[in-house]
Amino acid sequence: MEKTPKRKITVRYSGEGEREKASLTFPLPPFVTQKIDFLPFQSFYRATLRIFRQVVIVTQGDIFATLEAFFSAYPSFEKRVFFCTGTDQILLRRLYDELPQEDVVFLFLARRPEEFWNLFAFLTLQDRRRILVGEPHGAFAECARECFVPFLSVDIPCFSFWHRSAFLYFPLSMSGIPPEEVERGFQEGYALLREAALRMALFVSRELAEKERVYVVVDTVLLKKLTVSFVSLLEECFGKRGLFCVVSGEDLWKEKGEISRALVIFVQESANKKFRIRVPQTFFSPSGLFAQREFLCHCSFSDIQNAKWEVLQSLLRRMGGRFLILELPDVSPFFVGQYMALLQYFACYSAWLRGVDVFSDPPLVHFEHSVVSFLAKQHGEETR
Repeated sequence: MEKTPKRKITVRYSGEGEREKASLTFPLPPFVTQKIDFLPFQSFYRATLRIFRQVVIVTQGDIFATLEAFFSAYPSFEKRVFFCTGTDQILLRRLYDELPQEDVVFLFLARRPEEFWNLFAFLTLQDRRRILVGEPHGAFAECARECFVPFLSVDIPCFSFWHRSAFLYFPLSMSGIPPEEVERGFQEGYALLREAALRMALFVSRELAEKERVYVVVDTVLLKKLTVSFVSLLEECFGKRGLFCVVSGEDLWKEKGEISRALVIFVQESANKKFRIRVPQTFFSPSGLFAQREFLCHCSFSDIQNAKWEVLQSLLRRMGGRFLILELPDVSPFFVGQYMALLQYFACYSAWLRGVDVFSDPPLVHFEHSVVSFLAKQHGEETR
């Protein structure tokens, strides 16, 4: 496989004096040292999934959003892939009724606190082929043993930092995306972007003392959906719900009355300048819409994107807004891995700056126990 040049995501700040020293006295987060072995994923895929032409991925939350982002950008040409949450009974029933039984498999992916919510969907599909991917000690593991269903065990260091695991890499193997390239992006991102992520966390934390919101401006569909999948984690790390809003450049322009009170993060791709616009000469007639715009013949798609960023950033400067720019060389799987590594670092350091432990007990556990207690009480009342 051809090796990608050792380039990295760059982070640039508006204004002067942003070269503040980043103290790297924080320890390495545990997700950095996690080891990934692709052989079990590949062997399990060949044994369980390869023969099926249609796959329904049943999951939820940020796993759902992340996988949907990848499959939207890199669709599988060998399989038809559908997405459904474990609680969407209408869509689940439709997929159950309309997909041919002999050619479809339902793939369930859930972290330990989410298994409870997906078990009901799993149990309604007892006459369908099913595969479970989950943690080694939990409801999925037990159901796999009792129901003789294929089970892939996944070890993750923390509920919120699951991305370098079979939850991502195993489904990607269906789409033709090389998971090894995403993993290499993670590894190089961890090696090259640690200081940039900490400086970014310091900058954003300081600015939020005067700002009310953070707009993340992304126009690439893959990066936009991936960023949305991190919003819940970032808001937990900053301790404020509704803090982050992921928008397009046009959406930000509509919000120009608000952006003086907001911090803006631009996520930009360095688009290919060879992707040029071809405008027919007849468009430049004196009475035409493109009159006196012959310069468009010399533009590329990248030029238009860059002009849009410059207009938005000039507007922010005039209105006293603050912003930073994340620039990716491209949106290949390698640099997408780097981007996710940067966001993981950014989330972790932002929490640690507030003295918050993001590696403590995962969410939903108490909620699950409360729901089970309510069901037990309700069932007891009905049987009396």
